[in-house]
Formats: sequence, C-alpha cells, structure tokens
Amino acid sequence: MIDTTGVLVVGASAAGLSTVEALRRHGYRDKVTVLGAEPCLPYDRPPLSKQILAGAWEPYRTQLRSPAALAGLDAEFILGDPARNLDLGTHTVCTDQGRVVRARRRGRVRPARRGRARRPRQ
Repeated sequence: MIDTTGVLVVGASAAGLSTVEALRRHGYRDKVTVLGAEPCLPYDRPPLSKQILAGAWEPYRTQLRSPAALAGLDAEFILGDPARNLDLGTHTVCTDQGRVVRARRRGRVRPARRGRARRPRQ
C-alpha cells in the first residue's frame, strides 16, 4: 500500500520540524507527513548529550514543542522507521519497515536531515 501526502519531510529533527512550521506559516494546508528514524518526536540534541546524560534534566525538557503545538501543525509523524530509498521519478520514499510514502507532485519531498545522534559507549 502506498500512502499519499502533499509534502513529505524526511527527517523528524529540528530541521524537519522547522520545515513543517514554515509550510504552515506560509499557508500550506494540504497533508504533511514527516518520516523520522528515531522513535521520538523532535528534540533538542545538545541538552540530550549534556544535561540529560549528566542527570541534570528529565528527558521531556529536550522536546522542541509541546504536544499541543505539534498537534496544531496537523502533520503526520511516522517515527522509528528510517527512510531507505528515494525515487525522484515517482516522488516516493521507501522505509526500513516497507512503508511507501509518495508526495503528490514533484518537488514535494523535502530532505531535512542533519547528522545522526550517537549514543556514548558504555
């Protein structure tokens, strides 16, 4: 089965969140889907690696937006399923779990990925 969306944002980090916010701010009202490799909503990475691992913060403090703010964006977040293949000809992305998501028109797949989060060695 192929899921169809208006805009497909690949990457659920701060960059992906900013992309969705900019689309909505500029009046885009069609469906927006965000694919993220990690199983959690967008969070601030530097505090994760410092304050949380040091025990100074609880994990919820790194969330970039409240659940209400994210709900207000009216975007579908598909988390914990990394994008693996991008077909520019059909505007589709296939994920590790076999999901296929297609943007309705060319130019509507937005890569918004930065680096990968790394876990410290134990």
